[in-house]
Amino acid sequence: MSPAGTGPQLLDADEARVARASRELTKIAAALVSRPMDRELHEQMLGFLTRESEPALASWDVLVARTPDELKERISTVLTAQALRRAS
Repeated sequence: MSPAGTGPQLLDADEARVARASRELTKIAAALVSRPMDRELHEQMLGFLTRESEPALASWDVLVARTPDELKERISTVLTAQALRRAS
């Protein structure tokens, strides 16, 4: 499903995986501040690390290996696609 819920995905698989992992880790980290000894939260964190950590890190490696020109092209592609979606 696309970020807006319609049409094709704007992000490629690596970009989407890193974005999902970042959101999930941010939620877990914020929850740890207020509930540091919550067993359910620890299970959630362990589950993330077990299932999603390595694929997310591999995708991160792909993204940081992109050249500046590749990054500019991806930004241009995504921004153009967003603009076209808004216009339609």
